[in-house]
Amino acid sequence: MSARADAQGPLPALAYAPWASQACWTLLDTGFDYGQAFLATWHCWRTHARRPGLLHYVGLLSAAEARALAVALAQHAARHPELAELAETLGRLCYGLEPGFQRILLEGGMLSLTLCVGEVGPLLGQQAFQADTLRVGPAAFHWDKWALKALARCCKRGSTLFFTGTLPDPDLLRDAGFAVAADSPTGSVRYDPRWQLRRQRRTPPQTARTPVRCAVVGASVARALALRGWQVDVYDTQGAPAGGAAGLPVGLVVPHHSADDSPRSRMSRVGTRLMLQHAAERLQAGSDWQPGGVLERCVADAELPDVEAEVRSETAPGLAPTGWAQAMDWQGMPGLWHPYAAWVRPARLVQEWLTHPGIRFHGLAPVQALERMAGQWTLRDGQGAEIGRADIVVLANAHGCAALVQGLAQRLPADFPWVPDALEKLQRLQTLQGTLSMGAWPPAGTDALAAAPAFPVNGHGSFVAGVPGEQGLQWFAGSTFHASADLCADLAQEHAMNRRKLQALLPLVADALAGQFDQQQVQGWQGTRCVTHDRLPLVGPLDAGEQPALWLCAGMGARGLSFSALCAELLAAWLGGEPLPLESSMAQSLSTQRSLRRKRQPAGAPGASSAAG
Repeated sequence: MSARADAQGPLPALAYAPWASQACWTLLDTGFDYGQAFLATWHCWRTHARRPGLLHYVGLLSAAEARALAVALAQHAARHPELAELAETLGRLCYGLEPGFQRILLEGGMLSLTLCVGEVGPLLGQQAFQADTLRVGPAAFHWDKWALKALARCCKRGSTLFFTGTLPDPDLLRDAGFAVAADSPTGSVRYDPRWQLRRQRRTPPQTARTPVRCAVVGASVARALALRGWQVDVYDTQGAPAGGAAGLPVGLVVPHHSADDSPRSRMSRVGTRLMLQHAAERLQAGSDWQPGGVLERCVADAELPDVEAEVRSETAPGLAPTGWAQAMDWQGMPGLWHPYAAWVRPARLVQEWLTHPGIRFHGLAPVQALERMAGQWTLRDGQGAEIGRADIVVLANAHGCAALVQGLAQRLPADFPWVPDALEKLQRLQTLQGTLSMGAWPPAGTDALAAAPAFPVNGHGSFVAGVPGEQGLQWFAGSTFHASADLCADLAQEHAMNRRKLQALLPLVADALAGQFDQQQVQGWQGTRCVTHDRLPLVGPLDAGEQPALWLCAGMGARGLSFSALCAELLAAWLGGEPLPLESSMAQSLSTQRSLRRKRQPAGAPGASSAAG
């Protein structure tokens, strides 16, 4: 039997042999087509006695193939009963596939499928990893020296390339670094260039400490690292997980939408998809979360306070709809319907993430200082006592990381390799305070049920009703945004602000809840949001060494539920040299190493540059 794979079929059996007992294996498929090879690989991984701990499969497919993928998977399930369960599972998750990258987590996160939609050449240019195995189908690739160079960029020494169809020119293969030997299995070549490689896949140590106020961001990072075999210690100032922002009673997982489909919007869709997968796998629908969509009322930024306009959506009438947002008129009010959105109880998600056996939670253990000694980090509390050591530290404690790093910078040698502008970026982190109003649902003696939609609504504020609580169903409305905690002190004033927002968002609902507001039957929850200088999360290393040991994941702003899982995947990928969940160019816009946008100073101002001559 030939070792050559069928044109659109699975890889040959010998392709799977090298992955035995590996911690992680990465496969790049330039001809994903309708997923036949992936389903066969998934099936093999499931049944392999010595399968790798984590399998990354990166599949490239055209926009037309992406649109037809769900239907094709259903047909494949009917023709191949042994793969029917896998095909049906994948088909349910392949909604809203659009140009660019989208990540689908399977098998509890141990199998990661990254679907890259578009043209093969540009998509290869957006990859930033070195695959163990590569598969090239006949219809998906034009063999020339540029295509082979693009493939070689995705290889490490020893990577095996399997191809179908016509044999590429052996000279072109050799020039690109592939060894063409007479005894090579049919349809495969090995990447073994004659020259020294400048890039090598990172193999970091497997011990991490994440000093966090264990909110959604810290827990998502801990989970992502633990899935990859790390031993993770989580340090929290609170006595139990889900204090701080994670204690939010209910939050919305909903993508950002903009007129030009900005990178922020596209990234938020990737993050929303990931968060919805986590919720569906770990939470109880109806009590911990509820999928089904969110209506976004159209509110122009001009109608919002400045501090709020910077963190809210850019939704306005006339925006181009996508599969993730369709124009919808509800009770005469224009808006956008987000079908792939949900409400979630963040605390429940945090608690579930931290159940992984590779994670240890340390409550009432605030990390007040870091020290670098003998290649390790020492973590100390407020009295200077050592509370832990680690090879790598991930700071996910929102605005609290700024003071921690500033103190560290004073103790480190002057030549410590900080990422450019890292300290200034941390100094620019801003804390926004806010209040969420809540009460019993439905209010007695009103027609609130008839007035309220059966789904959450957001825009200028938000409204969610029918969420189970300890004392029955509840409604939630909010929230306020303030740059100073002092402005949140007057709770009655905070409720009044949320009431005005609700009046603009859903007038009939606001009227039905007027009695609860007037009779002071409304309760409040207060928390903070951490935002960055450009309102995008900061993810990545803080030191620029070859093996960075100090990392950051912070600044999610008002969209922590839409960005935290994505940022955790991104950080884990950069740590381990894995495939990115986003295009490389887009991932850089979240990186700690991105340029710091400084406001222009007027001519003659202190520090302003001048030129003579």
